[in-house]
Amino acid sequence: MRGKFLSAALVALILATSSVGAWAKPAVSLVLTGFVLGKDAKGAETTTPLADTTVTPGKVIRYIITAINKGDEAALKLLPIGKVPAGTAYEPGSASAKDASRVEYSLNQGKTWSVKPTVTMHTPTGDVVKPADPATYTTVRWVADKPLAPKAAVTYSYEVRVK
Repeated sequence: MRGKFLSAALVALILATSSVGAWAKPAVSLVLTGFVLGKDAKGAETTTPLADTTVTPGKVIRYIITAINKGDEAALKLLPIGKVPAGTAYEPGSASAKDASRVEYSLNQGKTWSVKPTVTMHTPTGDVVKPADPATYTTVRWVADKPLAPKAAVTYSYEVRVK
């Protein structure tokens, strides 16, 4: 299954959206990398490029999205999105970014988003709304709280566990 998960996430990675007028010239590129996490003999974390290993059930993959603004204007409203590939489950609490105001999740491939997704359970006594299991998240996105400056870069990361 080498590379299968990286390519699935890469295809699903939606390019950053920059809501800017014709006067601004941001040029944002996104780079997706994937690493299989492990431990060395002393218990320290190791990372192996996804393309260099075979992925087996139980392994954790860390995806890193690097957004680079190669343009001469700030990129506004950056919304990088990462997919949780089929055959994996999102690792709760693993999404991080230095310059994002919040992380949002989708249960339906990005049709709707929430900081804390919920599901409605139908019971004999009525509907009950409860937090969604993070293993059911299909997509992760970061909402930037400030523009990405010209010639600057920022990284976003999240982890999934292979089922």
